[in-house]
Amino acid sequence: MKLYVDNSEGEEPHSVWYNRYKEYQSDVLDDYDFVLNDQELIESDPALNLLSSEIGVKEYFNKKMDLSHHQENIPFSVLAERTFDTIEDIFQHLQRIPYENGSAKITAEEELSRKTVVVLGSGWGAHALMKVANCNKLRIIVVSPSNHFVFTPMLASAATGTVEYRSMTEAVRSANGMIEEYIEGKAVGIDINKKRVTVRLSSLLDQYGETEPPVMELQYDHLVVAVGCKVDCKGVPGATKSLRLKSCDDARKLRTAIGECFEYASRPDVSGADNEKERTRRSTFLIVGGGPTGVELAGELYDLAEDVTRPHKGSYPRLRDNVKVVLCHSGSALVPQFEQPLQEEALKSLKRKGVEVILNTRVTELKEGYAKLSTKELDKETGEETGRVESELPIGLSVWCAGTAPVSFVSHLLDQLPESARNADGRIKVDKWLRPEMNDPSLLGSVFVLGDAAACMDDDDFLPQTAQVAGQQGAYLARLLSRGYDLEITPPALPCTPLSPCDIFYDPILTEWLKLRGLDVASKFSFLNLGLLAYLGGGEALSQVQIGDFPLFAYSGSVAFVLWRSVYLVKQVATKNRVLVTFDWIKTNCFGRDLTRL
Repeated sequence: MKLYVDNSEGEEPHSVWYNRYKEYQSDVLDDYDFVLNDQELIESDPALNLLSSEIGVKEYFNKKMDLSHHQENIPFSVLAERTFDTIEDIFQHLQRIPYENGSAKITAEEELSRKTVVVLGSGWGAHALMKVANCNKLRIIVVSPSNHFVFTPMLASAATGTVEYRSMTEAVRSANGMIEEYIEGKAVGIDINKKRVTVRLSSLLDQYGETEPPVMELQYDHLVVAVGCKVDCKGVPGATKSLRLKSCDDARKLRTAIGECFEYASRPDVSGADNEKERTRRSTFLIVGGGPTGVELAGELYDLAEDVTRPHKGSYPRLRDNVKVVLCHSGSALVPQFEQPLQEEALKSLKRKGVEVILNTRVTELKEGYAKLSTKELDKETGEETGRVESELPIGLSVWCAGTAPVSFVSHLLDQLPESARNADGRIKVDKWLRPEMNDPSLLGSVFVLGDAAACMDDDDFLPQTAQVAGQQGAYLARLLSRGYDLEITPPALPCTPLSPCDIFYDPILTEWLKLRGLDVASKFSFLNLGLLAYLGGGEALSQVQIGDFPLFAYSGSVAFVLWRSVYLVKQVATKNRVLVTFDWIKTNCFGRDLTRL
């Protein structure tokens, strides 16, 4: 049966749709195949037009859904657990206030009972741990070469001047006023048996004569390895000179380089019609990698080009016909993390804006002024690869956003772990409580690995290397440590239970609360997938919202852009950041992007 919209009585089309929809929801119509197929009606009615752009709704209407099947996929137990965890976190934050304003101090007894937790890194996992950890029970020492946390999804915006760097960062020392110490340095060695990590301090005040930065050793009760990953150039010649987008320093360098490219293309020696090709080459930006980072950077570069080349208002109006953004991706579809309809929307949107998207293509070499490309030739009927076509692309600047690899400290740690702890891609395998396997069973629970450095299984596959995963792991581990579980046993259990004897960390009130929740034995880490977002430029975005495996909706276009901005604003780590980011967006809309190089 198809939906027939009868407007003879003057009823608004979307009202008819709404009534039918409510009937369908209430099961009044049994086995009713609800189809919205009147294209003219959809286009003429604003409400239906909005709904027709929403991919999840279209799928809902075009085929009957097995609602009972999807209800089984909603992780109600995980949602309930996260809700109670949040309540527990709120009470803990309230208890922290007297200590932060100086009206209360940690007692000598509490000081003796605190365990030393050394945290390596200041990214999503480490920052979440710092925010949630109970510093009355834990002596947190953070070691990182970067003295701040950065909201990485907005690095592309910072690199193009849409927002400022400081608007999306928070200093490590500000993340939690009760953190014991922050050490600006880098872990270069570890002795697992002695529970000791070696740290090389960062070289500071070079102009004042500090030659070789000192090396120090830190003792720990628990070591949290949240060192992230590095960009993997995959051995491509010249790729090491390509710019990156992993940190604020990367964004700052890229922003400077973009401004220099525009200036380089505006020099008098390439003015005139005879130098059109060279002017275009100098203002061509190559982005390698079609994941969310590469796609968002392409969108932001498009916005920047539109802004700075506006006639009479932009800084470089003469380059309007020369600026070129090229997105090169080795796969057959952009943003493979998203659903297929959204992948197709991403491709269409970027091409519509003039971004040149090259799929099934690898960059084989990068040299000054050009890039060598290798593109698959596919059989039109079978889709199988029949060969490769080599080509050269003139470029002015390249940004490498493809592939990741473990950092050097991960290799140092793996050298002291069993071979079974080494994943095929060089990451460290961990169990459901984020613990790597140990040669000495008594050391189990002394080291934790999370974020991009960890290979953590979820059902039959490894969890993705995303900020969402790392942040949830950091908060989970903070609670695991703060609750005082005996982490040497499997599964970890609370003290003074049949599985674990009493110790000095025993908290009877907390223990009873956790027992009431059924957490006298620590729950395994469960990742709650809330979806994905990506900006496409021109006020358009992709949004795929879900709860676990249960899809809620998937938008593309301007509606998704509003959701993208709303979520990114809410997810900022502090009220100060939300205010600053909002101000940056208003400033950019009113006055344009600033490419001043300081």
